[in-house]
Amino acid sequence: MMPLDTWVPFRPDDKDLEAIANDVAEISDIQRRLVEKHDDLKMPDRVAHQYQIAGGKVALTLADKIPQELEGVGIFEPGSKYICIGRVSGGLGWPHVETYPDILGIMLAVQTRGGERVDFLGISDPAAPAGNHRDFMDVLYASAEAAGADFPLAGHPDDVGDLIAAKAAFAAALTKRMGFFKGLTALAHLARQSFRSFSSSTAYDTYWTDVVEVGNTAGKFIFAPTTHENRGAAFRKGERHLTEDWRRRQTRGSVDFGLCWLPFRNQQETPTTDFTRKWREQHMTRIGTVTFPQIDPESEEARLWAALASEIGANQGNWIHGKGNTITEPATEFGVARKIAYQRSQDGRDALKPDLYRSVFETGEISPDLARELRRRRSKKESAGHVSWAPGR
Repeated sequence: MMPLDTWVPFRPDDKDLEAIANDVAEISDIQRRLVEKHDDLKMPDRVAHQYQIAGGKVALTLADKIPQELEGVGIFEPGSKYICIGRVSGGLGWPHVETYPDILGIMLAVQTRGGERVDFLGISDPAAPAGNHRDFMDVLYASAEAAGADFPLAGHPDDVGDLIAAKAAFAAALTKRMGFFKGLTALAHLARQSFRSFSSSTAYDTYWTDVVEVGNTAGKFIFAPTTHENRGAAFRKGERHLTEDWRRRQTRGSVDFGLCWLPFRNQQETPTTDFTRKWREQHMTRIGTVTFPQIDPESEEARLWAALASEIGANQGNWIHGKGNTITEPATEFGVARKIAYQRSQDGRDALKPDLYRSVFETGEISPDLARELRRRRSKKESAGHVSWAPGR
């Protein structure tokens, strides 16, 4: 058993990588299954976090003083400023009304001065949806089985009937894969996580990353709103209330998050063996600010940046663990699995190749060639009736 005050990073060998790759090999089948089952998916898309609520150019400004373990690792230079690509999304692998109980996600893609990619990936709950990557594959499988479920009920809006049908299909698929009792435990955990967004008035809320390694220690990063404005949702919310709220906010001014660092302390307060357990946060430190700048959402510039956020791929493997950047894999088995699974999902949906947008991190501008490619991709999806953001955006 691991000592309570110890964290041991996972260092996979070739056999480990092969075994984990086999564990997540079903990603391609899930991707195809989603398209087969959901009418609003006309081509392969993300297996998770498919539906985009907001996305575009983002600024990251680091504090003049940051914790010693971070300093000098990758992007973590005191006072540094970066142009980033950011995205806020629903957690499911298929488009749905925003009243649907879900786990929201955030992504922030950054590039170091040396051209190395760093991606922050977070969700709207301090715990992971599953305790390990095998259980998480069961969750993704069940999500695909629930896609496109349709069970209209007389006297109720169609989205209520669809919600009931999707939840029933998800529960049946998950308990079939996990077993009845383990499946019920997982369902209760996921229900608690998704209630946060279901009862929210806004996606401008708190997001937590998975466990990552920085400077010989483990930790999590937290995106915390600089003002707390989640009023709770009305009984009958609009189907696109999260998107509409975000657009109103960004029209009025910038949307700001504090970027906070939460380092490992011990296995009781900050567990690294069961990812469904949340960490205590009393010792977190604010290390910077993440800003979605004020912009007119209807402008061509905003539409291009939103398309860029949608078309790129983010990955758990885009990370720098220590000075010298000599560690090539994530420091947890779950992280390695996510790295492989995300890459397979990106390959399956023909995500935009990094070389096409690398200069964006340096200039903050979308080149004419990149703009043409983004318009082509967006037009192709709109013409096919493929939904990956709020209709009419």
